[in-house]
Amino acid sequence: MKRVAWTLARAVALASALAFAHVLHVSAQPQPSAEPPAAPPGMLDPRAPVRPIDQALREVRAGRAAAPALERYEAGDYQRAARLGLRLIDEGGDTPELRYAVANSLAWTGRYDAALAQYRALLGTSYDGRAKLGMANIRLWNGEAHVAEEYYGEVLAAEAGNAEARHGLELAGRELRPALSLRLGRTHDNQNFSHNEAWLTYRKWSADRAWRFEASALRDSYSGPGTETTRNGVQGSLWATALPWAPRAEASLYDSRLFATLQVEPVREFLRLRAGHVNWARLAFSAGALAERLSADTVGLTAEARPTIGALRLRLDGYEISDGNRIVDGEFQFTPAWQPLPWRLEWYGGYYGRRAERADARYWSPQPAYGLAFLGVRRNWSSDRYDASAWLRAGAGVTETAKASWSAGVSGRYWLTTDIALGLEAWALEAPRPTPYRMQQALAFAQYLW
Repeated sequence: MKRVAWTLARAVALASALAFAHVLHVSAQPQPSAEPPAAPPGMLDPRAPVRPIDQALREVRAGRAAAPALERYEAGDYQRAARLGLRLIDEGGDTPELRYAVANSLAWTGRYDAALAQYRALLGTSYDGRAKLGMANIRLWNGEAHVAEEYYGEVLAAEAGNAEARHGLELAGRELRPALSLRLGRTHDNQNFSHNEAWLTYRKWSADRAWRFEASALRDSYSGPGTETTRNGVQGSLWATALPWAPRAEASLYDSRLFATLQVEPVREFLRLRAGHVNWARLAFSAGALAERLSADTVGLTAEARPTIGALRLRLDGYEISDGNRIVDGEFQFTPAWQPLPWRLEWYGGYYGRRAERADARYWSPQPAYGLAFLGVRRNWSSDRYDASAWLRAGAGVTETAKASWSAGVSGRYWLTTDIALGLEAWALEAPRPTPYRMQQALAFAQYLW
């Protein structure tokens, strides 16, 4: 455990740098100079308001420069509107109207991180309410209904008759209602090992959104060469969103054994740390790990930063397995601000790695390390009745234990009524390790609100 913790400790500096990159970027912006002294008699006082004619000329020039981007925005060409507008903003020729059009264009083409940055720049301006509304919509689309609800409420406090904010508040409230979900899934690989699972989950938020509680009952069945077994479990989690560091505790009793993890957010939305004792037999998806009932102590982190060049994400997890082996697994992902693809496709790239202290035939434990560089595209869709996403990723091996690979997935949910939704998640991958390996998973679920 000490070795894993030391390995992760060396990554904390990088993670913290990513987590605080956004803050440092903002603090590095030029600050207003001190108020100038009063001018001598007979000279123009630099503290005096700009004369109306000068201000009008500036607005005319700024409007003329912004016109091509605004024309594309009005025509519904949001990809080009965002591209032209971002260039003007970088050149210092922005106006609140242009920045708002760019923020909307980015949001409506699925570039949520970049859109949030533009909306934030409008807070405190005459576009403050519209910016908060845009931020609320993005939070809702990203599954953060408790954050979206707060923004919608702020807009309505200032504009009680804002119909869009009121409608958004209704949608966010739907996601925050008590919910009962049934999920059925199947996972299979080319080693003839399969896993069927059934989850029944109850979720409830407190009235002030300061707490979220979940409780689940689980039944697993496994099938493979020499393996036919069924396992049962119960699980509960508590998320204290209003407390410092937003702690989230999770515990489960599975196959008569207790597991638990704790996650905290030292920097909200940008840095998460977690530690605990986990069920390696279930995580490893292998007959050998299941038969040995392996467990693991784990520490890990997730860090994000959103500088002007794009969005950076880092995940790093270390495991000290009950058989004495140690594994480090991580991924770095970069989503550029430059997104020229049509049809609202978003491209990204990164690196995935996994390393074991020793190779073990009972579960995937690459030695030497497994390294894969990848490129991917993704697309999101959403409306009042449905939300869906799809992604495709191709990888190239950069170590002797990895070869060319691909993976793809889809997910979606459709509301039959205001209280009942049906959903589907499915993905597949082919990733030699270096011998051929393929895996597929499909999950279907139903959700009921009251």
